[in-house]
Amino acid sequence: MNRKVILSMLLINLLISTSCMKTTKEKSAQLAQSERAPESLVSVMRGIDEILDSISSMERNTGLSSSEFEVLHSDTGSKNDKAKDGGRNRGDQSKDGMESNAGGNEDNKKLTSKDEGTLKAWKTIDDRIEKIHKDWNSYEAKGIKKAASIEKSNELKENLNLFTIAIENRDMVSIMDNGSKTLFSLSYYFDLYRDEVLGDLTRISYVAYQAYLKAKGKDINGADKLLGTVDKYIANLRQKIDRKQNKEKLESIDKLSLSLGDMRQSLRDASEKLLEIKRDIILENTKGLQN
Repeated sequence: MNRKVILSMLLINLLISTSCMKTTKEKSAQLAQSERAPESLVSVMRGIDEILDSISSMERNTGLSSSEFEVLHSDTGSKNDKAKDGGRNRGDQSKDGMESNAGGNEDNKKLTSKDEGTLKAWKTIDDRIEKIHKDWNSYEAKGIKKAASIEKSNELKENLNLFTIAIENRDMVSIMDNGSKTLFSLSYYFDLYRDEVLGDLTRISYVAYQAYLKAKGKDINGADKLLGTVDKYIANLRQKIDRKQNKEKLESIDKLSLSLGDMRQSLRDASEKLLEIKRDIILENTKGLQN
């Protein structure tokens, strides 16, 4: 009789233990799934990054002549040369007049090419900002379920709206300013996911853009102060990557840290082009750590 009781108790304990282990595994699996940000939130960040990349490219093209733009952005040069050769073979009638007209048409084409490139770039940006609003709408309910702050939500929406208005006004400085501020607001939401590195990376992108704008506006002290805040973001990245023991990404963090130091050192040289280069290296390094 005692043996039966003991066996029964052992069997009950075994069933309870198995059930608890199963529940623990299920909870662990659920936790693992919630540690990374959902694609809709990541898509908002990528859309902002793409717009800011386009603005940086357009900013570089602003000072180019039509001829320079054509050389840098068109592969039709060889086709135009072939067309000229073909024209020479057709005959000698009114050669001087034809060459003069061809030259005029070519100049017009170059001007049109630059204008068309700019119009296409703005059209792409318009489409992207619309998609960003849709992606945010897709994500927002998920943020609420993660107990996201209403204040932070309002802050992000305000920055996103200002970003959108700047795009509508075709104001490149304001786009870069409000776009980077939107990235900074977005970082809070990435922090809701324990192992997500995108929160710190978006803060670093924000610092790179804002330091560049401040330095461009002759606020060197403000730029220097901003670049001095990044050490804590780098430390956070190291902690999260360390757990995964990813040596390649740790080396990428070193590159990012060094590039931030380089930009800070470049402030004393008062060169807008140099700062633009250093900014773009930082942004390239952050993108290398996003995946």
